[in-house]
Amino acid sequence: MAGSGQSRLLIHAAGERWRWAVADASAGLTSSGVCAPDQPDWPAGLPVHVLCDAGRCTALALDLPEMSATRLQQALRWAAEEHLAGSAEEEHVVAAGRDAEGRLRCVVISHADMESVLQPLSGQAVEQLCPDALCLPWTPGQVSLAGQDEQVMARWGEWAFGRLDAGLAADLLEPVAEPDAEWRWYGGEIPGVLADRVRAAPEIDHGLMAVLADGLRAAPVNLLAGRWTPSSSRTASRHWRTAAALAGGVVVLALAALGLENQLLEARSTQLQGAIEERFAEAFPGVRAAGRHRELAERELARLRFGQSAGLLELMYRVGPVLSGQSGVSLRGLSYRDDRLELDVRAPDVAALDEFEQRLRALDLVASVQSASLDDDGASGRIRVAGAGR
Repeated sequence: MAGSGQSRLLIHAAGERWRWAVADASAGLTSSGVCAPDQPDWPAGLPVHVLCDAGRCTALALDLPEMSATRLQQALRWAAEEHLAGSAEEEHVVAAGRDAEGRLRCVVISHADMESVLQPLSGQAVEQLCPDALCLPWTPGQVSLAGQDEQVMARWGEWAFGRLDAGLAADLLEPVAEPDAEWRWYGGEIPGVLADRVRAAPEIDHGLMAVLADGLRAAPVNLLAGRWTPSSSRTASRHWRTAAALAGGVVVLALAALGLENQLLEARSTQLQGAIEERFAEAFPGVRAAGRHRELAERELARLRFGQSAGLLELMYRVGPVLSGQSGVSLRGLSYRDDRLELDVRAPDVAALDEFEQRLRALDLVASVQSASLDDDGASGRIRVAGAGR
């Protein structure tokens, strides 16, 4: 984002003709215009901050636990898919912090819509992209509105916004707005169906563009993430690559020293890959991994997390170290139902099964052997595990 001492170009990329304005170092708008995106007349060489059509975006608040940034981004996409009509593979999902209830907010926009907004701006230093309606002023007890091209931008909550057809705006907003909310109009022509419902905000220089510019400075989300990372971040990344190149000679020497060790690790990697495929097939029968074991496992576990099996991950995190820490005990399969985890395990003998059960109980888990059998190779058993109080 542009620093406080630098002017910036604001572009409202919505409709057939895009509005633009230049904001100076004091955040005041010094010039403005409107043009077709394929025939731009805005000044060049300034960092660009873009307002996109909120009608192309979907705002969600998801029940996701705290986790690492990498795992969160993977889980976020599949959690959002439950609320989308299409595949998450075609959507760009960006996190926007958590609300007061701890739910993770995010904005979803299709890859195609991202391309349609950014393609006319190729070659320019685009640093920020945000839904336009999210930049309208809002306070509790208020519905914020503005008009553009027979449509109405609307924000009726801290994380509730969108674009509506002007003729349907009143009918669509009445059910979701607070009964005594004040409807305020911030710019554009007021549709006839809203004339008796809204109260116009005081006029200011540059009108709606100035209102949206103020909101954009404090916007809680920037859609330029992932492969659309801002140009300023890419520049910083290039500086790091330059520094890395200067140290390249040292790296080459280190890699040469590791060559022999790498050969030994390749053999071990092949062995472990076979074990991973075998264990994955046991845990997720019928799921084709195609080399994406971790991604698919996290996806399947995330789906379980958001369904009826909310406690499965917690139990697995507690049972896992016991399984790996007891010699001779191996997991052949598992099932989860009614907040109880049932393990199908293999052990050298029944005594080992009993020991495994006792170690689970030592972790304040409710554990009991449901069945056990002996054969020439050892013992098999099914052990039911639940959290305390189940």
